[in-house]
Amino acid sequence: MPGSQPAGKARRLVLTLEKGMTNCAAEATAYGKCVSANIETIGKHACHTQFQSFKACVQQALGRKW
Repeated sequence: MPGSQPAGKARRLVLTLEKGMTNCAAEATAYGKCVSANIETIGKHACHTQFQSFKACVQQALGRKW
C-alpha cells in the first residue's frame, strides 16, 4: 500500500510515544480534564496552557522537539 509505514517503524513510533505518555501522565491527565470540561465549547487555543505543559514534558521525555 503506497504511503504506509513498515510495521517495524510504526511499532517504534508507538513505543516512543508510549514513553512520552508514561513519563507525562500528570500533564496528560490535566490536559484531558480541561478538554473534557470544555467539550461543548472547545475551540482553538482552548486548554492551551495545559497542552503546552504536556507538549514540553513529552519533548523533554523523548529528548526531541517538533
